[in-house]
Amino acid sequence: MIYLLLFISFYLNDIDRASLFGISKKRLKSCEMWYNDNGDDMLIKDAIEDYLHYIQVVDQKAITSILSYQRDLFMYKEYLMQKQRFQMEELTYNDLQEFIHEQRRTKKPNSINRMISTLHTFHRYITFTYPNIPDPSIFIRSKKDGNKLPKYFNVHDIETLLDSFSDHDNDIFHHAMLELLYSCGLRVSELCGLTMNQIHLEQGFLRVVGKGDKERMIPIHKRCVSVIRQYMEQVRSKWLIKRTNEVFINHLGHPVSRQYVHRMIKQKLKEQGLNEQLSAHSFRHSFATHLLDGGADLRVVQELLGHSDIKTTQIYTHVQNKRLKDAYASFHPRSKCKKMK
Repeated sequence: MIYLLLFISFYLNDIDRASLFGISKKRLKSCEMWYNDNGDDMLIKDAIEDYLHYIQVVDQKAITSILSYQRDLFMYKEYLMQKQRFQMEELTYNDLQEFIHEQRRTKKPNSINRMISTLHTFHRYITFTYPNIPDPSIFIRSKKDGNKLPKYFNVHDIETLLDSFSDHDNDIFHHAMLELLYSCGLRVSELCGLTMNQIHLEQGFLRVVGKGDKERMIPIHKRCVSVIRQYMEQVRSKWLIKRTNEVFINHLGHPVSRQYVHRMIKQKLKEQGLNEQLSAHSFRHSFATHLLDGGADLRVVQELLGHSDIKTTQIYTHVQNKRLKDAYASFHPRSKCKKMK
């Protein structure tokens, strides 16, 4: 990438080059200065800045994904700085292994696997863009998590939870969010980012912007429409202090945060005596599982969830299979009889 920038610099002025690559004039100059001053040596902090810029401007990843990559790479950089590693060319397989080993002490397997994925994509990008810099992550492998099945509500528990709200403003507000999470299978980030022009109550559908800015249309059933309308008319109109486009706002008129939704759900589960291991994402898992239980086609569920790969949706068929096996083991007379002597 840096060589391409330098080549084009002979034919375009600074403004044309900056607009061509979607970067600022200042950043373009810094790339040229970095090459002229350091030759083929690249600082780790410059490599990380380059990669984060790429996934934001060129790859256009979702903001939540970018923040996740940023956190992982910041920890990686801080660890390397402590080890007196400053240049990309110095990094080895052992450096990565030691970093991952250090992280395993405090992080869960899923977090470690995500971090390994971040390191893979970061180093792959740097080696592809700057071929003289080797990729030390090639032989780093993620550990299998045993195909852990998603946690979801059974139908009775979800009905109990959604029917437990009163007519107080805060309860109407909370009810509307949970009803939408379950009825439409939204991610929490999608719920918090939902804007007024994406929700169409008269027509009975949502226009959701998911990961990678991919749009999908999701129907809303009548009970959910009624709950959302009650929130809009009785609560949102009262809390709306300054003009904002987000659907869900708190009593101060500020858009609701993901952290608030997570805390509210944990508190509500505790109040109702439900499984506190369930989470905000369990509403999405329940949406998919209950649709498949009702006979929905897997491809339809994939589209409603916004999955780009059908393999991601197939995890819910494993949930069904496990439940069928458990039911068989519990109720079939031959499965319960004692072993023959």
